[in-house]
Amino acid sequence: MPRREERRVLIVDDDQDFAGSLAALLEMEGYVIAVAHDGAGAKALVEAMAAEAPGVALVDIRLGREDGVALATELGRIRPDLLVVMVTAYASVPTAIRALQAGAYDYVCKPFDPDDLLATLGRCFDRHALAHERAQAEELLRRSRRLEAIGRLSAGIAHDFNNLLAVVGGNLKLLQEEVLRDPPGDRAVMRELVADALGAVEEGIAASRQLLAVGRAQPLLPRLVDLDHVLDQVIHQANAALGAGITLDRQVAREPCHAIVDARQLEASLLNLMLNARDALDGQGAIRVGAEPRELAPGAPVLLDDMPPGAYVALVVEDAGCGMAPDVVERAFHPFFSTKPAESGSGLGLATVYGFARQSGGNLVIESEPGAGTRVTLLLPAATRGA
Repeated sequence: MPRREERRVLIVDDDQDFAGSLAALLEMEGYVIAVAHDGAGAKALVEAMAAEAPGVALVDIRLGREDGVALATELGRIRPDLLVVMVTAYASVPTAIRALQAGAYDYVCKPFDPDDLLATLGRCFDRHALAHERAQAEELLRRSRRLEAIGRLSAGIAHDFNNLLAVVGGNLKLLQEEVLRDPPGDRAVMRELVADALGAVEEGIAASRQLLAVGRAQPLLPRLVDLDHVLDQVIHQANAALGAGITLDRQVAREPCHAIVDARQLEASLLNLMLNARDALDGQGAIRVGAEPRELAPGAPVLLDDMPPGAYVALVVEDAGCGMAPDVVERAFHPFFSTKPAESGSGLGLATVYGFARQSGGNLVIESEPGAGTRVTLLLPAATRGA
C-alpha cells in the first residue's frame, strides 16, 4: 500500500478560494497537493510530473467556460493510471453520471462533508494499492513461468550433452588405455574409438545448431528458391530414410511457388516433418507432400502479429497416422517435448522447424486429431521469380 507521502492529489478548480481551502484540508490529512485553475494548467502538471504523477485528480465539473468532463477524459489519456473524481453541485448530478460513463472513477457533491471526501480518496488509493499488488503478483507469475521454462530447457540440454560427453569421454579413456599399452594397442581399434568420439562431437555440433534454430538465432543464407524443386530433392533424399513401407504421394502445385529462404535449412525442415510422419504411421502408409500458393487475408488465424497479410506459399506434409491430442499439439513446439521414447529423439525436431519458419518470416501450423492423422503446414512469404 502506498505510503502517506506518496498519496498525491491534483485539485482542478477555477474558484481559487475553494481550491485553496480544499488544498489546506487535504494537506492537514497528509496528502501531497498540486493545484491548477484551468485545463491547460492541469494537463501541464500531469505531463511534467511523469515520475510522481498525482494518484487522484479532483476536477470541478465546470471550469469557467471549460468542460470538466472533457478535461477528465484528456487527463486519463495522458496518465491512464490517474483516477479522476468529479466535483459537482447537486444540480449537476446527471452531468457527473455522464462523467462516470466517460471514464471518471467517482464524483462528490458540493457542499460535501470532509469525511465523505476523505472516504472517497481512501477508496481511490486502496484501488491503486490493489492494482500495484496485482501487477507485482503477475510479474512474479511471469518470472516463475520463465524460470520453469528455463529449467526444462536446461534439463533437456544437459541430458543430451551429457550423453554425448559420456560417449566422447568413454572412447577417449579406452583410447588412452590402448596407447599406454606396451606394445601400443591395435591401430584398427584405436581408429574406431577416435571415429566414435568424433561422431559424438558432430552430434553435439548438430544439436547446438538445432538450439540456435529454436532460439531463431541460426545464421541463414536466404536466396530465391523454387519450392517444387526443393521438394523433389527432399523426396529423393527421403526415400531411403523413410523405409520400404512408406510411399510419398507428391502433390503437383497448380502454379509455380517461390520463396526467399535458406534452401539447406528448408530441406532439413521438410525431411524432419517427413520423418515425423513416418513415425506416426509406424513405418507403413502414405505421406502426402506438396507446395501450394496461399493468399492470406487480414485477420487470418495463421497470421502471427509480425506476419503481414498477402501472398504466402504453403509446404504441406500430411499423414493418416495416429494423430495427436489437443494438449500434445499445444506443446509440440516446446523444446525437448516428445511423445517418443528418450532413445528415439531429442524433442527438438518440431521446435527447430518452428524456429526456422519464424526466423524466415513465416509460421508452422499443425492440424491433428487422435486416430485421424496429422497435417503440418510450413508457411513462408511468397516471392516472385524476379525478386
